[in-house]
Order: sequence, then structure tokens, then C-alpha cells
Amino acid sequence: MSSNSDWRQSENNDELALLNEELMLLIAYGNLDKTISIEDSQASQGHTTKISGNTNKYKLLSSAAIIIASASLFTPDYSFAESQDLASENARLKQELEKVKKENELLKNAVDSGSAETAVEATDNGQKTVASEEVAATEAQEEKTFETEKPKNLGEIVVQSRRKEEKLQDVPLPVSVVGNETIKRDNIVSVSEITQKVPNLLFTASNARQTSIAIRGLGKNASDEARDPSVGVQVDNVPIIWPGSVFTNFVDLDHIELLRGPQGTLQGKNANLGLLNIVTKTPTWTPQYYVEGFAGNRDSLQGKVSASGPVIDGLLAYRASFYIDKRDGFVDNLDGPVTVGKLKETKRLGGRFQLLYTPTDTLSARIIVDRASASNTQIADYLIADPSTFTTGATRTSHTSRLARDHFNVNGQTFRPISGDPRKVEFDDIRDSRGDQQGASGEINWDIPGHTLTSITAYRWGLFEPHNDGDRSPYAISEIAGGTVEARQWSQELRLTSQEPGFGFIDYQVGALGLRTNNDVTSQTAYGADAGAYFASNAVYNRLNSTAVGRQLMRDSLDGLLTTELNNPTVTSLSAFGQTDLHLTDKATLTLGVRHTWEDRSNNANKYYTTPHLVLDPTDPRYAGATAQDITDAISIRGNGTSGGVLGNVYGAVDRQGFDEHSENWLVNPSYKFSKDLMTYFSVAGGEKAGAALFDANGRPENADPEKVLDFELGVKSAWFDRKLFFNLNLYDTVVTDFQARLTVPDPTQTSGFRTKTGNVGEIEMRGVELDTTWNAYEGLNFFFNGSYNHAVYTDFANAPCPAEFGTSLPCDFTGQQIPNAPLFTANFGADYRKPLGYYGLDGVVFLNDSYRSRANMNADLSPNGWQEAYHLTDGGIGIATHDGKYNLSLIARNIFDTDYVTNVGSLTSTRGVTGVQGEARYYGVSFRSNF
Repeated sequence: MSSNSDWRQSENNDELALLNEELMLLIAYGNLDKTISIEDSQASQGHTTKISGNTNKYKLLSSAAIIIASASLFTPDYSFAESQDLASENARLKQELEKVKKENELLKNAVDSGSAETAVEATDNGQKTVASEEVAATEAQEEKTFETEKPKNLGEIVVQSRRKEEKLQDVPLPVSVVGNETIKRDNIVSVSEITQKVPNLLFTASNARQTSIAIRGLGKNASDEARDPSVGVQVDNVPIIWPGSVFTNFVDLDHIELLRGPQGTLQGKNANLGLLNIVTKTPTWTPQYYVEGFAGNRDSLQGKVSASGPVIDGLLAYRASFYIDKRDGFVDNLDGPVTVGKLKETKRLGGRFQLLYTPTDTLSARIIVDRASASNTQIADYLIADPSTFTTGATRTSHTSRLARDHFNVNGQTFRPISGDPRKVEFDDIRDSRGDQQGASGEINWDIPGHTLTSITAYRWGLFEPHNDGDRSPYAISEIAGGTVEARQWSQELRLTSQEPGFGFIDYQVGALGLRTNNDVTSQTAYGADAGAYFASNAVYNRLNSTAVGRQLMRDSLDGLLTTELNNPTVTSLSAFGQTDLHLTDKATLTLGVRHTWEDRSNNANKYYTTPHLVLDPTDPRYAGATAQDITDAISIRGNGTSGGVLGNVYGAVDRQGFDEHSENWLVNPSYKFSKDLMTYFSVAGGEKAGAALFDANGRPENADPEKVLDFELGVKSAWFDRKLFFNLNLYDTVVTDFQARLTVPDPTQTSGFRTKTGNVGEIEMRGVELDTTWNAYEGLNFFFNGSYNHAVYTDFANAPCPAEFGTSLPCDFTGQQIPNAPLFTANFGADYRKPLGYYGLDGVVFLNDSYRSRANMNADLSPNGWQEAYHLTDGGIGIATHDGKYNLSLIARNIFDTDYVTNVGSLTSTRGVTGVQGEARYYGVSFRSNF
């Protein structure tokens, strides 16, 4: 009996082993056969059919069978001690084997007939298998799961700043990132809001053309389309050349990166001082929908929606997003009707549509089209100061004194403009200024052996049409003032990136960029009936105002006059670049980069005017009784078209002029990673920004030379206390020579012997420290702090234009002075806390952020009236959210304490006071967002 039992057990074990072996071979064969069949079917149909979901189901079934087989093979002594149990198990495995055989056959037949979806789910009874049901449930659950919206620490952030995905802590360069979670939580949609999240980034904009971005205090070039910005902007790998294109809302964002120091050896357009890289979300293969709404004070209404998902599963996916942003202003216009609302309002809308096409596993194409529109009465600068004397004690004919003339009396009372109140102005001619932009881009990525070949083709168009009250008063003086811009840009970039290290230790990328920009700029000023009385000198006004005919001549001298100046700066740019990482050891890496750029830059100009009163002649019956002095005085207000008056030199059309030039960028960047928690790096980089084709006030060529930079960075990136605290420190020393700016040069044709022009500053040096930290104090509580100390000074600027308050045309020596718009200290810090409430899967959420700027002069000429004192901007929010991140309801406030501050200060002129561009006032409201 015992020997018979042993024989039976041995027989069953042998049979069981054979069954397990057959089952595993069948599974392997089935997977192979499935792959071959699918590929054959794809080839015969001429297109790709993805069955990733079914593949997952099949893999789960296969895995279950493998686990059973493996268990039986490795545990025979414990699982099948009795022959009866062995026989039972053999029978069960035979059934499982037959089931797998049927699954394989069904899948093969279905693939042959093109209905692979049904194959995996069906059984011989027409019902789903248990494995299929489990997989379907798992997939459904995955589709409905969303990440909890909590800001990531620095160790979790993934960036693409070097054209590959890598952890921020592994990038050996000074890079700051604003992640998707923070963007959504704080409702960040504009560049001005980004500045409150990263160190040493400054932004000012009163409209699309008056837009500029600065890093470490430098980089502004508002209202000058002939010059490139020193700080680059890139959106989804497309360089943005015209600064007005960033005067918009950015939505459906994945993350935002700020790279400091010269850029250009790796990608896109070169930029001397840094790059703001904006990355939006890509189309997805899983359906995703997002809705966000905000409503609050100042009639705020903001809505954002996005949708993404497959069009043809595995082959074509889409993503669409739309936004609307409306908010009343915060500056009272005391001369405007109440129904118009306050000035500095927001009225924006836009949308983006994307397609992702993946015909094969190695080829993908992403197509993006977008359009945005803004309609705002943004020019509402307030009067800061209007001195009646110069610092020398000499009398000045001020804006206030001109409006005090009896021509402007109101009910017999002398008119006095509002001064010093950033929330009150008096403008008679306020109309919306229009800013539109649109673009299209196509990015193709093709994986070839060991490399990825990338092509990015893009076109962008922008339009800005201003309608500004140029005199900033309730009178018809300057009724239209500003420059209309139509900006066009074409770009084609090619990149080849290694995917496998050459010789086992070299990663590299090479590329080329072709870029063409063409900007039409039309600067116009229209004068009204009160302009003559305003622009006349004191002596001329007194003489003409004494008689009726004199007053008529004074009015007609400028009433209806329209001056027009046309410019058409164009750029053709061709460049080649390359960068390589030499992994000298597992811990030491040396990054080297180089770029060569050739550019052809040109410009033309034309200045002319029209007026209904072209001839001021005593023979005209309107001017009967006018004296020769009256005619001379009236002409002096307008000017004779060659010099003097408001016209100056009306030089007419001049020939196109320009130049071509070559420039280089380079980078040497060693780094050493001591451990996963500690890395140090050093970089030295050189860059060059092209010169500018410009004209002087008489229509003569007066070009600016190239701007050069030499930059040193030394930093450490570290993690402490089990990676709960991240501490990144960067030291920098940046020397900029021939910075493009206004300066005073000798001119013997001028009475003073000097005049002001756009040229090149001798040297500027920026030295400082930047800090980036996050701390996960305990579960749910996070702190962040980033800040900078920035000592940015002119080291050689002996021919600076003196502030107009000095009352001299002689140059001033600004050597040793802190440059404009460069606070010595900046800091952004805050905390967020998220805690489960214990019911309905809800979390309580609260956050508080503060942005600090130390005292700085915000005027380009370092006016004594240009100082902005130190200030804080505090934002915060409180709300509830589902733990799975699907729903969020919050109360959010920006600038909680309603701090008054300016982002730019305009210079004093012979007819205008010092004015300030107000920063955004407080607004608050309720925000709701949902993922589904």
C-alpha cells in the first residue's frame, strides 16, 4: 500500500510538472503569437491598432498562471502531500490549461478579423473571465484617480531645462521651478505672479508694448522692437522674441522653469541673462477633464476649462483648453463716467488646441494652435511728482503750471491735477487698447538608433493697438499716443539628441535654429483743441492769449495735427549649437557647450504729419488782424518741420540700413555628485546679444553695438533630515559689457554740446547669492523660502543721462550706483498645510505666501523721484478638497493688505511730470476646481 501510494504520488508529481511546463510554454507562445499576429494585422491594414488595455488584461492572466505554476513547481512537498490532492490539483490545472488555450485561440482569431477588443474579454460561454473583470475594474479605478494637490518639494520636481527629463536636484545649474500643484493652488496665470515664486525675477508691464522681464535687475527693453530682450522666453520649445507676447494669461500649465545665466548652447534662441521656460500639458491617452472657476470682488470672473483624451486610441490624442479672465480695475478716473468702471482692469480670453499623433512607437508629432486677446485700458499711470524748479534752483515750466493757465480754468477756478495718489487719475480720453496674438507650432520627435531627432516649426503673430490719453489730463491735448505694433515671427529648429552614451560616458545634443522676425511699428500722436495752449512757452502763451485772433492761431497750431513715425525692424538669424556631458566618473561630470550665430539686422524709418491747418497765413480770413509775431508764435508751437516745436525734424522716408554680424556663446560646467543628497557645481559662460539697427531724431542711422556677458556660477544642491529639507545655494558674478541703454554723447550742433541716444553702457556687474529651500516639517505641513542678495551696479557709466530734475544736458557719472529696478534683497516665503478632516474623504487646506522687495529706484535715469520703498505682497487661501485631488473649493486672496507699490517710474520731461505704473491691488474670491 505504501509503495503504491508512493508510485501514485510520483506519477502525479511528474504529470503536474509536465502540466506546469506546458502551461508556461503556452503562455509564452501565446504572448509571442499574439504579438506576431497583431504586427501582421497592422501591416496588412496599413495602420497602427493599439490594444494596450487588452495587452494588460492578457498580461494579468499570464501572470496569474505563472504564479500558480511557479508555486506548484517550487512547493511540491507541502502543497501535494496526498495523492488525492495531487489528482485534484492536476484536474484543476488541466482546466486552467484548456482555458488559456481558448483565450489564445480567441485572441488570434479576433486579431485576424480586426476585433481584438472582444477577444480577451470573451470566454466559451460569452462571459468575461475573472481576470478580465479584475483588470477592467483596475483600469476604471486608475482613470478616476487624481493626485492630491500638494506642492512638491525640490527633490520631487522633474524639469526639462536641459531637453531631457531629470530631477531638479540633479541639474548642475541655477534653476528655479514653479510646479503644477502650486500653479493651480495659487491661481498663477501671468508672469507678474510668477515673480512672487522665484528669486531675482522682476516683471513690469502697463500694456503689451510696455512689457519687460529682468533677471537680477537687468534685461528691460520695453517699447523697442529693434532690440532683442536680454531675458529669453520660451513656450513649449518655441522662442518668443516680441516681449508683448508674454502680456497674456498662461493656462493649462505643467510647470515653469527659470534658468539663470547665458543660454543658447543647448536649444532655441540665445539669451544673455537667462530664460523663462513655460511648459504646458500635453495630450493624454486617458480621458481627462478640468474645470476651474473664480468669482470675487471687483466683479472678478475667471474660468478655465480643459479636456484631453484619445481620438483614435493609441494613434491620435487631443488636448483643448480655454480661459476667460475679467476683473474691474482699481484706479478711479474722476473725469470718466462711473458706468465705465475703474481703470487698470483685466479683460482677457484665449484658447489652445493640440493634437498628438503617434503612428509608430518611434515617431510622434505634436501640433499646437493658440489664440489670445486682451482689451484693456491699462495706461493709467499716476502723477508722482511735478517739481516747479530744477535741483539747480532754476524755474521749470511744469505740467502743473501749464494746466494752471487761464485757458484751462474750470468755473473760474485754477485747475490743479491730482498728484501723489496711485488710486486716482483724471483722463478725458480713455479707450480700450487691443492686444491680440496667435500662433501655430509643430514638434516632431523621431527615435532613430541611439538618438532622437527633433524638429520644431513655428509661426507667431501679435498685434498691439494702443489708445492712450497721452497728456494724462481731462483736456484735449494729446488724444492718441503710442505705437501700434504688428509682430511676425517664423522659426525652424532641428536637434539631434543622444539616447545612449557615446563610448559609454558621453551624452550630447547638437542643433540648428533658423529665425526670422518682421515688426511693423507705427508710432502716432494726435493733438486736440487744447494742445496749443498747453505746449506754448510762457511768453508765447501770454502774447497769443491776449487777443481773439491769437487764441485762434494758438488753437489751430496743433488742433487736428497727427504725427506718424514708421519703423520696420527685421532680423534673419541662423545658428548652430551643441552641448555634451562627459561623465568622467560615476560622480563627476563635465558639461561643455558652444554656439555660433549669424544675424542680418536691418530697419527703415519714415516720419511725416498731417493737419487740417497746414498753412498759418494772415491772408486767411480766420486770422484777419494777426500780426507777424502772432504767426511766428503759432508756428513755434508746431515747429517748421525741420526743428523746434512738437514736430522736431520731419525727415520723411529714409533708406533701409543695417548690418550683419557673428556672435558666440559658450559654457564650461563641471559638477560633482557626492551622494544622492549632495551635489556641487561650477559654471563659467559667455554670451552675446546682437546689436540694434536704430535711427536718431533726424532719421540718421545710429546703431547700437552688441551686448556681451561673462557669467560665473558656484552652487550646491543638498538634502537633509531624510530628504525632508532641501537647501540649494548659488553664488554668482555676472559682468555685462556694452549693455544697450540710453546715454549722453557729445554733439556740437546742440546748444548744450550734448544729446541723448541709445548706445552702450561701459560695464555693469552683478554679484550675489540666491537661495532656494523647501521643508516638509511633518505630514501635511510644508514651508518654502527663496531669496536673493543682488549687488548690481554700474562699474563704468560716466556718460549717463542726468535725471531731468537736474536741469542739465550734461552727462552724469553713475559709476558705482545700483542699477535701476534692482532691489538689493528679494525674498519669497510661505507655508501650506493640508490635513484630513475625517469625513467624506475631505482635507482642510490653507496656505500663506509673502513676497518681499527691498528699496530700489524704479526709474531708468535714477530719478530722485523714482524710489520705491521696501514692501511686502501677501497672498493666501483656505479651503477644503477631496483627498484624491478631484475637487477643491477655496477662498483665495491676492495682495491681502492692499499694498500700494509701483513696478516702473517714468522720467520727468519738459512737459510731463514723473509718473508711476501701479502694481496690482487687492482682490479676493471663491475658487472651485474639479478634475474628472
